[in-house]
Amino acid sequence: YGKGNAPTLLLARLLHSNHGLGNSILLYFIYIYAYLHLPCLFQVFLATDIDGMPIISFLLHEQKILLAVRIQVDDATEEAFGDIKPHMSWNIPAFAAAPVVVTRPRVRVGVLPFTDILVLSSDNDLLLYSGKQCLCRYTLPNELGKGFFSNHELNSDISDTYSDLKITSIADAVEGRINVTCSNGLMLRCSLRKNPSSSLVSDCITAMAEGLQSCFYNQFISLFWGSDAAYLYSSSQVDSEWEFFSHEIKRVCTKYGQTLSTKSLTFPSKAWDFLINSKYHSQYCKRALSSSNSFLPVSYNTGKTVFNSFLQDEHSSDVSYNIRFMRETLETLHALYENLKLNILRKEDLGCLASLLCTVASSLGEHSYVDYYCRDFPLNLTESPSLVSSNSLTTPPSLFRWFEYCLRHGLNSAKLEDIPTLMRKQKVSAVSWSRKVLSFYSLLLGAERKGKNLSSGVYCEVASGSARNTEELTVLAMVAEKFGHRQLDLLPVGVSLVLRHALDKCRDSPPDDWPATAYVLVGREDLATAKMGTVRKENLLWNNDNLTSMSVPYMLHLQPVIIPTTAPDIPASEVLNSDDSDSVYKSVEDGMEHIFTSTTQLRFGHDLRLNEVRRLLCSARPVPIQTPTNPSVSDQDLHQQQLWNFAQRTTALPFGRGAFTLATTYTLLTEQTAMHQLFSPVSVLLPSLQVLVFPKLVLAGRLPAQQNATVNLDLSSRSVSEFKSWAEFHNGVAAGLRLAPFQEKMLRTWIQYNRPSEPNFTHAGLLLAFGLHEHLRVLTVTDAYGYLSQEHDITTLGLLLGLAASHRGTMDPAISKMLYFHVPSRHPSSTPELELPTLLQSAAVMGIGLLYEGSAHALTMKILLLGFGTEHLLLYLKGEIGRRSGGDNVLEREGYAVAAGSALGFVALGHGNRAFGFMDTFLDRLFEYIGTKEVYHEKYLNATSADDQSCNPGQMMDGAQINVDVTAPGAILALALIFLKAESEEIAARLNIPNTYFDLQYVRPDFVMLRIIARNLILWSRIQPTKGWVDSQIPETVRCGISNMSEGTIDSDELDAEALFQAYVNIVTGACIALGLKYAGSRNGDAQELLYAYTVYFLNEIKHIPVRTSNILPKGLLQYVDRGTLELCLHLIVLSLSLVFVGYVQTISNDVA
Repeated sequence: YGKGNAPTLLLARLLHSNHGLGNSILLYFIYIYAYLHLPCLFQVFLATDIDGMPIISFLLHEQKILLAVRIQVDDATEEAFGDIKPHMSWNIPAFAAAPVVVTRPRVRVGVLPFTDILVLSSDNDLLLYSGKQCLCRYTLPNELGKGFFSNHELNSDISDTYSDLKITSIADAVEGRINVTCSNGLMLRCSLRKNPSSSLVSDCITAMAEGLQSCFYNQFISLFWGSDAAYLYSSSQVDSEWEFFSHEIKRVCTKYGQTLSTKSLTFPSKAWDFLINSKYHSQYCKRALSSSNSFLPVSYNTGKTVFNSFLQDEHSSDVSYNIRFMRETLETLHALYENLKLNILRKEDLGCLASLLCTVASSLGEHSYVDYYCRDFPLNLTESPSLVSSNSLTTPPSLFRWFEYCLRHGLNSAKLEDIPTLMRKQKVSAVSWSRKVLSFYSLLLGAERKGKNLSSGVYCEVASGSARNTEELTVLAMVAEKFGHRQLDLLPVGVSLVLRHALDKCRDSPPDDWPATAYVLVGREDLATAKMGTVRKENLLWNNDNLTSMSVPYMLHLQPVIIPTTAPDIPASEVLNSDDSDSVYKSVEDGMEHIFTSTTQLRFGHDLRLNEVRRLLCSARPVPIQTPTNPSVSDQDLHQQQLWNFAQRTTALPFGRGAFTLATTYTLLTEQTAMHQLFSPVSVLLPSLQVLVFPKLVLAGRLPAQQNATVNLDLSSRSVSEFKSWAEFHNGVAAGLRLAPFQEKMLRTWIQYNRPSEPNFTHAGLLLAFGLHEHLRVLTVTDAYGYLSQEHDITTLGLLLGLAASHRGTMDPAISKMLYFHVPSRHPSSTPELELPTLLQSAAVMGIGLLYEGSAHALTMKILLLGFGTEHLLLYLKGEIGRRSGGDNVLEREGYAVAAGSALGFVALGHGNRAFGFMDTFLDRLFEYIGTKEVYHEKYLNATSADDQSCNPGQMMDGAQINVDVTAPGAILALALIFLKAESEEIAARLNIPNTYFDLQYVRPDFVMLRIIARNLILWSRIQPTKGWVDSQIPETVRCGISNMSEGTIDSDELDAEALFQAYVNIVTGACIALGLKYAGSRNGDAQELLYAYTVYFLNEIKHIPVRTSNILPKGLLQYVDRGTLELCLHLIVLSLSLVFVGYVQTISNDVA
C-alpha cells in the first residue's frame, strides 16, 4: 500500500489514534521502526484475511515471529492513506514466511488477488494460514525418493535418507509455487496443491466465500480444511472432490438428526467409471505423482495454535446456529445454481448441485425449494430428515421466471425477489455470468441507470459511445462486459434469442462513434476494420484480443476480422492478375480500382473471384496474343485476325463493367473542383476530388513472347469506327453508373458548366447514365435546348433517353413535346419535312414509353399502335410498330419496331384487358403484327398512310402487307409487358407454338423463343423449376418428331428435321429465360440445378462430348442446328443462371465459365 514505506506510515497513524491497542502491539511497532533502516533483520509483505481484509505481515528474523496487523480500508474516501486504520493484530511463531495464492485464486481484493500465508514453523513444518486461521500442513510426497531421485540419477544413499529430509527455508513464492530448500542442500520448486480440480467445487467455494457472512465462512473453512477427507490429496479425482465436498455439507445437515441415505445422487457414467478403475489409470496416477514436486496438504488439528479450528466455537454446537449457517449456504449455492442454468455446457454440474441443494432444502424443511429442484431434475427426489425450522424461506428465486415476467409485462412487473441476493452484490465473480445477462435484459427493457447501478438491482459496465435506443445501449454494455458471440452461444437458445435480435436491429446503421468491438459484435466487420484503421493512424494502441472475443467462433479464421486493412494498405500486385508481367500496364486505371477496399477483402478474402472479374472486364490494357512456335510471313495477318476478334470482345466489356461497378461511388457535389478539365478523354474529376475514370478502350495487343511488343489493329482493313464509337458511348454509361443514385441532388450549374466544348460519344453515354440515376431532373428546357443545338445525334439520343428516364411515369408536358418533336409521323402536314435519323426516332419513341410508364394513357397508346392521319385519309393507319421509318437499313427498321412495342408495353404495363377496354381492335392489331392471323381485314390491306407516301421507300418495297419479320418482336414484347402476371389464358393461348409441321416451317425459330418467354410472363405463377415444366412447354408435335428422329423411326426426308430441332432448342432456351426472370436473386436451389443441367447439356453438344445421363434429351444437335444458334442458346441459359444468383457472387464451374 505504501510502496515500501508501510511500517513508517502505520506507526505514524498509530501514534495519532485512540484505538485502545495494547502496549505489546505498540512495542512491536516501535521495534519495527527502530529497525526500519535495517531491512535484513525483518521482512514485510501483504496478505489478506479470511474475509478479504488486507493484512500487513512482519517477519522478525531474530524473534522468529510473524506479526500480522489487520487493517481497515475505507473505500469512501479518496485520500491515499487517510483511509487506512489498524484494526487488530496477532503473532505466529515462524522461522520463515511468504505470501502465496492458494485457497481462492479467482478472488481479488481490489487490484490484488486473495493471498494466504505460508509459514515455516520451528518444527520444520509448512503451515498454510488464511488470516489467523491455520488450514493445513504441507508435507513432501511419499514417492519422492523413488521417483524424483531416480529420475535425477542420484545415488541410493540419498534416496534412502529421504525420510530424514527437513525443510530449512522457503523463498521466491509466485502465486501457488515456491522454492523449498531441504536440510541436505537440495532445492525443489514445488506447487502447493490447494484449490480443487473440479470446476463445480471451485465455483461453490468461491460463491460461499463471497456470499456467506464471515463467521459462517470461517466455519465452512474449518469443515473443509480441517477434515481428513481424501480430497485434500493430490491424487484426488474430480468426481471424488465433489463427493467429499457434498459430504461435508450434508454432515452439517445430519449432525443433530438421522443419518442420510448414502445412495449416490450423482449421474452414473459407466464409461468414465471403467476408465477410472482401469489398470492404466492407476499406473498413470503413480507416474504422475512420482514425477511431480507437489506438496500434500494434511489436516492440522493441533492445540499449539489457538486459531486452529472454529469447530470448538461456542456457537458451533448450537442447532439454531447451524440452521442459519445452512440457510445462508442454501441461498448462496442456489444463486450459483441459477447461474449455472444460464450455461448450456454445465448441465452435468447443474444436476450434481441440484442433488446437494435438494438435500439441504429438505433438511431445512424448505419444501418449495425441494419442489423447485425436483421439477428440474426428478431423479434427485429423496427423503431426508428435517431440522426444525421456524422461519421458512419464500419461493426460491428464479431467473427464468424473471425473464418471463420482463418479456411479458415489462421490467417494472418483474419481482426483485426472483434475483438472488448474491447477484445484486458488486464485484462478485462466482455469479458474474448471470449478473451480466440480467444487466443486458435490464438495459434492453429500459432500466434506469444510476452510475453503474440499474433499477433492477444489478450493476453493469457500459462502454463509451452514443446510444439512440435501448438496443444500442445493450450493445455497449455487452462490449464493456466482454460478452461476445462465443458467450451468446453458451446461453440457452431462448435467452440468447432476445439479445441476438437486439444485435440484429443495430446492424443496419450503428452510430459512428462506437468502438471497433461493438461493430464486430453486431456483424459489421467492415466498419470495425475502418475504425481500427483510424485508430492506427492516430498512433493509438488497440487490443485485438477484445475484437477476437466479440467475434463468432467459427468466423475467427477470417484474418480481416482481427487484422485491420484499409484501401491504401492493399498492394496493387494483389488485385491485378499475376500473368501481367509487364509493370507498365499495372498502373493503368481500369475503372474498377475503387472496388478493392478493406470491405471487399472482408467479404471475399478467401479467393480471387473479384480479381478474376476485374481481369475479364479490363479494357485499358493490350490483350496478350499467342504466337505460333515457328513464325512465318503470315504472322501479321494472323495477328490482325486475332486482334479483330479481341476488338469485338473489348468493345462489349463496358456493358459488364457498368453492372459490376453499379452505384459503388459516393460523392459530395458541393466542393470545388477543377472544372475546365472535367470531361477530358480520360477521366472526370468530381467535386469531392474523386476521379470518375473513363477507362480507355485499347484495341491493340501485345506479344508476351517478344517482350510485350505492342501490335496495333489496322483500322484501314475494316470499318471499325462505328462499333468503337458505340463502345465509347457505353463506356460513358458505365462510368456514370458508378455514381450512387440516392446521394445528394446533383447541381444544375455543375452539369451545365462541365459540358464539353465538342460533343462526343462518351459524354452522351454519361448523360444517359445521369438520367438513369434521375440526376437530369434539375435540367430546364433551355438546358436541353443547349444540348440539342449541338446537332450531335448521339448526344441528342442520350439526352432524350436520360430525360425520359429521370421523369419516368410523370407525363411531364415539356418532356413530352420534346420527344414527340423527334417523331416525324406525328408532325402536322403543314410542318416542313425534317431529316431525322431513325436512331433518334427510335430513342424518342422509347422515351415516350418511359415518360408515360404505367399510365395507360389512351391517346399515347393509339399513337403507338394505330396512329392518326389527316381527316381526308382513312381512319385507321399503320401505327408506330408497323410504320416504316425513313431509311434503307433493315436493322434500323427492326429497332424502331422493337422500340415502339416496348414503349406500348411500358405505357400499359401490367394493365391487361383494362388497357384495351375502349377499342376492341387493339389486340387484333397486335396479333396481326405478330403474324398469328391468316385473314386480314380489307381496310388494313388497302390502307396507306401519309408517312408511307412522304417517305422514300428506296429499295425496300413491302407493299400493303405487314412485314411480320420486322413487327413481330415488338408486338410480342408489347403483349408480354401489358399482360405481365395477368394470368390470362386467352392471351397465352393465342401465343401458342404451331402444332403442325407445316405451320412450324413458317415461324422463325427466334420468334418461337419470344413467344415462350411472353407466354410465361403472362402465366407468371405457373413457372416451376422442374424439368417436367420445361417439357410441358414443348408441343407434342415437336416432342414426337424429335423423339422419332433420335430413334430413327422416321426418315429425315419425310419432314423438316432442321425446323424441328431449331424450334426445340429455342423453346428450351425461352423456358430457361423465364425461369431466370422469375427466380432472379432468389438463389433457388431447384432453379439452379435445372439451369445448370441444361447449361452442361448444351455445352456438351457443342463440344461433341458423349455423356450418358438418366435424362432423356436429344443428342447430336449439331447435325441439325448450326453452331452459332447453339452458342447463342448456351449464352442465354448461362445468363439466366446468373440471374438466379444476382447479389450472391456465386462461383460457377470453370468448364461452364
